[in-house]
Amino acid sequence: MSDRSEGKGKILNGKTGWQRLFARDYSLMIGLGVLTFLSRVPFRSQILYHWDSVNFANAMREFDMLQEHPQPPGYIVYVWLCRLVNLLFHDANATMVWISIVASSLAVVVLYLLGRDIWNRRVGLMTALFLAFSPLFWFYGEIALPHTLDTLLALLSIWLLYRVRQGEKQFLWPAVFALAIAGGVRQQTLVFLLPLALYAVWRVGWRRLAMAGLLGSAVCLTWFIPLAVSCGGIGAYLEKMGSYSARFQGDTSILMGAGWSGVVYNVRKLTIYTAYGASVVLMLLGFYGTARLARRRWPRRWDRILFLGLWLVPALLFYSLIHMGQQGLVFVFLPVLLLLGAVGLDHMLTTRRCWMAATALVIAVGAAIFCLAPEYPMGSGTQRLLTRETLACSDRYYAARFTAIRENFEPESTLILAANWDHVEYYLPEYAVLAFKDQGNQTLQSWEETIVTPDALGLRPDSNECISAIVFDSRMAFFNQSSSLTRELPMEHNEVLEHLCLTKGQLLHFGKGFFGVLEETE
Repeated sequence: MSDRSEGKGKILNGKTGWQRLFARDYSLMIGLGVLTFLSRVPFRSQILYHWDSVNFANAMREFDMLQEHPQPPGYIVYVWLCRLVNLLFHDANATMVWISIVASSLAVVVLYLLGRDIWNRRVGLMTALFLAFSPLFWFYGEIALPHTLDTLLALLSIWLLYRVRQGEKQFLWPAVFALAIAGGVRQQTLVFLLPLALYAVWRVGWRRLAMAGLLGSAVCLTWFIPLAVSCGGIGAYLEKMGSYSARFQGDTSILMGAGWSGVVYNVRKLTIYTAYGASVVLMLLGFYGTARLARRRWPRRWDRILFLGLWLVPALLFYSLIHMGQQGLVFVFLPVLLLLGAVGLDHMLTTRRCWMAATALVIAVGAAIFCLAPEYPMGSGTQRLLTRETLACSDRYYAARFTAIRENFEPESTLILAANWDHVEYYLPEYAVLAFKDQGNQTLQSWEETIVTPDALGLRPDSNECISAIVFDSRMAFFNQSSSLTRELPMEHNEVLEHLCLTKGQLLHFGKGFFGVLEETE
């Protein structure tokens, strides 16, 4: 039986088809999972990559969403999982990175099953490989963030929902359970997948539907009640959600007065991130779609198109009209594009040798981009690519500064000025930190004018009668108005750590778009 006929027979025969094909698919599933896992292990990050990563690390110590440990909407099931896995590693970054690696491996396997069930084994295999070697998905499989776990749970939910849609009602309960758990890891995912879930289950009968609703509600309450209680009640939780959303969506959400400039900003980011995540597959999909339109060949299975559309559209609408954040957010819908790209290859290339060569080319391009592309291919200040070099540069950037500070500055006489204050507070808790916070899309020029005295911070001069004010982030040097008083400490890779020495009678003065040394007046 060919791959094409197998796909159709499997859908029609339901569980019997699944049992007949499982033994033949088992080696592919293991191979895909192991390949993805082994490709991630050599490149995993060693230091918390993002300030959200620091928030999760802090939440592992003490969960407090009101203090953004972690950030809203809470991600409480992810934090619970991290705490459990941390019993093995005793290191927050290692714990979250290994979760990302394992989750990305399993997500590739589940996407294979989904592609196989909707179309055929060949489409499933190509789609899984496209995801495994997507440079963006590869990157997020190496860092301490929940996006690959979110991808896994979303794909698992969608695969189970598709089986329910095909009449296999025994998959209803695990589908509802998977959706509820996905909502506990990342609440937005549950909202995005709700239209698809309703479409998939509406024919199961009202009794089963009612029972499924009760099951899903019960599972959701097991994580939502502790989440709300930790904030002091639902009112406090919703208030924090509102203030947090306003901080980041004021310049991007069409509902908060951002207007079309906000939409343009969101769509630009969404387009770039999607193109990078899909890589060559997006071009293949465009070519295939154009060819079908030119020949006026319309889909024969509109139910399949509707299923994928309900998966794709809610997230696209939100990210276009409300807010587009980190690049990893595209994973909630990116597999749709990878699936359609694989379908295009399956239809355009009829021989085994051709589709294997095309798949190998896509894999090679994705791997080359991740492993070889520089962080800023068009020069500093241009579009940044998330690649292996980006990981290495991030680790090197923080490690060099942490080491230099510990080896050359005493905590009792040192103040650290940092835009990346989250990392400094986490890795250097013994030092005083002056946090220059970015708010949403605003820049460092949002500082309020302040004069800081060493005594107010509990600092005392060192043996050279100096209070050191370290400029932790290189991008902050632009705002330094006392460059003539600035000293440089050499570090590895020809980098320097700038710092100011405040002697008796000198104060630290900063305001909108500047900082520097101020002489104390009588």
